[in-house]
Amino acid sequence: MIRDAYEPTNEIESVGELMTLKTTVSLFMCEFCLLILLGCEITTSAKLGSGPTFSLNGSGHLASFTVYAPQPGHKIATPNDAKSEVWSFRANGGSRGEPVARMEVPYGKVPSGYVQTVPGNGTAPALAPDLVYYFFAETTGAAGAEGFFYMDKTIPIPISVPGLCESNFVGDVKPVKCGTSEPYIEPKDLEKFVQENRVH
Repeated sequence: MIRDAYEPTNEIESVGELMTLKTTVSLFMCEFCLLILLGCEITTSAKLGSGPTFSLNGSGHLASFTVYAPQPGHKIATPNDAKSEVWSFRANGGSRGEPVARMEVPYGKVPSGYVQTVPGNGTAPALAPDLVYYFFAETTGAAGAEGFFYMDKTIPIPISVPGLCESNFVGDVKPVKCGTSEPYIEPKDLEKFVQENRVH
C-alpha cells in the first residue's frame, strides 16, 4: 500500500500530542505559580530615616503603631510596657487600617484614617537623644515590624539588643534577661553598645 505524502503518521501525531501536552502543562504551572505569588503575604519591613520617619512596606494593613521610651533612670526601652509608650495610634473604628506598602510614618504625625491613643491629648513628646527606643507596627494580613533604635540627635540608628526580653506581654512588664526572670542589666557604655549592635 502506498501512503500519501501528506497523510499524517502515528509518529507525527504523537510528536504533536506531546508538544500540546508540554504547552498545557507549562501554562498550568505558570498559572499555579502566579496564584501562589499573588496570594503570598509579605512580612512588614521598616526603614528608619531622619526625624525619625518610619518607611513601611509589605502586604499587610497597619492596625496600630507604637513607640516606647526608656523609663526614668534607664537608657533602653522595654517592649510592650504600656507605661513606656510615648506615642501610639490605631485604625479608626472597625477598620483594619491602610495598606503598609510604601507608607511613611513621621514620628508624631498621625496618618489619615487613624486616631492617636498616646498621648491622650496634645502632641507626641520629642525623643531625647542618646537613648534607645523601641517601635512596633502591628499589622493584619501579614507579620508586623518591630525594632530598637538609638537616637543620635535627630538620626535614628537601628540596633539589636541581645539578651533583652520582657517579663510579660501585658500588665506589669519588666526588662529581664531572655529565658530567665533575672533583671536585664543595661550596658554601662551605651555608645559602644550601639556601635557593636548596629543593624545594617
